[in-house]
Amino acid sequence: MKKLNKLKVREELKTLDKVSYASEHIDLPEGGVDCYEGCNPYGFPPELVEAVREFDLNRLGPYPHSTAIFDGLKEYFKGQVFLEPENLMITDGSISALYTINNLFDKGARVLGIMPQFSDQEANLKLNGMIYEAVPMKREDNYKINTQEILNRIDTDGDELSMIYIDNPNNPTGQVINCDVIEQIIKKAEPFGIAVVLDEAYGDLMANENSAIKYLEKYENLIMVRTMSKGFGLAGLRIGYIIAAKPVIACLRKLRNPYMVNEFARELAGAALLHSHHIWSNIADFAIQKREIRSVIGHNLKMAETCDTVSLCVLYHKDRSVDLKQMFYDRGVLCVSGEDFNGLDSSFVRIRLPKIDEFPKLFEAVKDIDRPE
Repeated sequence: MKKLNKLKVREELKTLDKVSYASEHIDLPEGGVDCYEGCNPYGFPPELVEAVREFDLNRLGPYPHSTAIFDGLKEYFKGQVFLEPENLMITDGSISALYTINNLFDKGARVLGIMPQFSDQEANLKLNGMIYEAVPMKREDNYKINTQEILNRIDTDGDELSMIYIDNPNNPTGQVINCDVIEQIIKKAEPFGIAVVLDEAYGDLMANENSAIKYLEKYENLIMVRTMSKGFGLAGLRIGYIIAAKPVIACLRKLRNPYMVNEFARELAGAALLHSHHIWSNIADFAIQKREIRSVIGHNLKMAETCDTVSLCVLYHKDRSVDLKQMFYDRGVLCVSGEDFNGLDSSFVRIRLPKIDEFPKLFEAVKDIDRPE
């Protein structure tokens, strides 16, 4: 790649590589199963077909002003918190939400996270000139998140931290931190002025009561990120949103495109939020698949700590030298290599579980790879 010798581009962009598994193209083996992309394999609620038919295409002419997604979110979370438009900001997917939040902080700001977690966020923090430090998950703990160490780091480094970033559920492992522990982190960070950015991109796949949204009115340092891509199956529409205290949202709106998310996407997102029952039928299938996989592995493969209702899990091989992604690919299953996450390597894969009728191919691949030679 030709170097930028004369343009006054930030040094980080010229020297740092971006670690990311996101791609415009995926190389699915012929007749294979996609366990790669972090979307809902079951797609969107079927009730949206009627919403599409009823949408007036003339609304695509003006700039987007639909409030349907705001109305839908207010209804979706009404049992947990009272949301006002000033608490919400919609974005082009949750990744755009994270990139906007990262711009709240100065270059050189210190950020604490966990490892592994969403690699695009870690990369963007570094490309913005921020200092990212992570509490690692350990093999001897089956890669369970060490929340006590996060709390300890707030005690020792609180004055120097600007942000704590946690994805809950965790990407790639699919494990969930209990909301009571999340509150401990938020509460301990508050006196230091540390923003706790909680990425609940996969949050619709865990119990609703485990969402941190219930703490919105209590803590100004809580910034939540969610998306319509995972549970609601609308990844192609690129709809994410930020929920935070009104002064935080006011700052964020100064940084974003005022017309983010098109009119059609806003309307469909609002309609989807009224049909969350679609998600719970999917969750049951994900739980069945994880239990089935665990029942047949143990020789070569292990499953890292996870929550059964979340569509993600990590499998790892006892031989650290193998290319586990390639082993699955050779058996017709496309998944994400552990090399795309800091703290993991080629002997790990992230699997996004498929539809239940596609599970047999994944199941046979798992059994074959685990089989003693």
